[in-house]
Amino acid sequence: MTNDNEALSRGSIFECEIESLAFGGKGIARHDGMTVFVDRAVPGQKVRCEVTGLKKRFAEARRLEVLCASEQEQEPFCAHFGICGGCLHQDMTYESQLRWKGRQVSETLQRLGKVSAEIPGMGESALGSPASEGFRNKMEFSFSGQGDGLRLGFKVRGSETEVLNVGSCPLLPESCTEIPALVRDYCAATGLEAYRHGRGGYWRKLVVRISHATGEIMVHLITGPAKSHGRIKGLEKLLFERVEQLKTFAHSTRKGRADLATGEQLVSLCGEPFITETLKRSDGIGVSYRISPNSFFQTNSGGAEKLYRRSVEIAGPCAEDVVFDLFCGSGGIGLFMARDVRKVIGIEISGETVLSARENAKLNWLKNTEYMVGNLTREEDFPRDLPAPDLIIVDPPRSGVPGPALERILDLAPKKILYISCNPATLARDSAVLGTEYSMKEFSAVDMFPHTAHVECIALLTRAG
Repeated sequence: MTNDNEALSRGSIFECEIESLAFGGKGIARHDGMTVFVDRAVPGQKVRCEVTGLKKRFAEARRLEVLCASEQEQEPFCAHFGICGGCLHQDMTYESQLRWKGRQVSETLQRLGKVSAEIPGMGESALGSPASEGFRNKMEFSFSGQGDGLRLGFKVRGSETEVLNVGSCPLLPESCTEIPALVRDYCAATGLEAYRHGRGGYWRKLVVRISHATGEIMVHLITGPAKSHGRIKGLEKLLFERVEQLKTFAHSTRKGRADLATGEQLVSLCGEPFITETLKRSDGIGVSYRISPNSFFQTNSGGAEKLYRRSVEIAGPCAEDVVFDLFCGSGGIGLFMARDVRKVIGIEISGETVLSARENAKLNWLKNTEYMVGNLTREEDFPRDLPAPDLIIVDPPRSGVPGPALERILDLAPKKILYISCNPATLARDSAVLGTEYSMKEFSAVDMFPHTAHVECIALLTRAG
């Protein structure tokens, strides 16, 4: 064991106090002038840990023992916590999670984007999810193994391939709890092997979705291609018999090696082709969304309602505004805001998704929306001949807004830009690019993923002058 005056080396064991929480979930400590990132540590704890990695300016360590507990600790509610790679912070009170997430995103924006700490909302706790258990409307399970050794669950923490077999997950509502075990036992009895990267196999992913508004459940099974899928009919029959709220069973195949929970080709669909989720606006009006097997929808319905309400509040749309909703998906925030503005124009790269957005607009009797296909990564494919926007909404993937789209936004020169981001680093980068003409006026962090390191950000940027 090292003492306080000894330099660290790989394998060193030492004691330290966890001072804060890094973005990504590791605890931060100091030793001999060096920053140490400690896995599975809670701020306020005194721990004994072992150095696992050493760089010039920092070290990485794993916690061996908690010597002194923290006021921010709590008892995890899941038996798989610490092994499963899904949750990082079940051992921390939810109030503490929200404080740290708010602080982390603010520090990231100030450091990388040179954003002022004086902006309203900067440094405040993240807005919390209405529920911290049973809140998810979608869960993706992975398969591995074969026969009695078939596993269905989540990747083990720190592994890209090893799957932890779980009966269910407490982040899903109770009405879904028996589905993973039913599917696992049925699939194991077939003797068919799970897909292995580059080596073939059959079972790939199980996706369970539920509408928190109606209780409707969808099960989407994704397998490898095969000449015959006859065994799936038995599973379909079993689930409809045992799961009372099951409305949709879809079976898709996927050839691609990427470990994604989306089907490439639909083989069969039994029941309804979609389930319907409804989010309520601040005025009490519900906005409904049809969710098909491969649809994107925010995975926390209660959190999405809070995110969308706060977005409208920050954006302050006017009745005569023309709104561009870029990366609009199946309608999302644009549909939620449509009753407050003159027109919403949504742009999305997927033709299938654009059709879904149009159907959702019809479902909500909205006649002031228009959805079109456009590739926002190529300036020449950005739709032309559109009315000048007063407000542009961007809700891009983690990689942020592509450069050509940022240039086109600057050319369009809207009065306001509402940037919704799941990655504060790319939000900081893009707001710095837009900073030649725009400045951030208001900010909120919203926690859509309790017990993880993820957090959503809402930023309002306004044009100078």
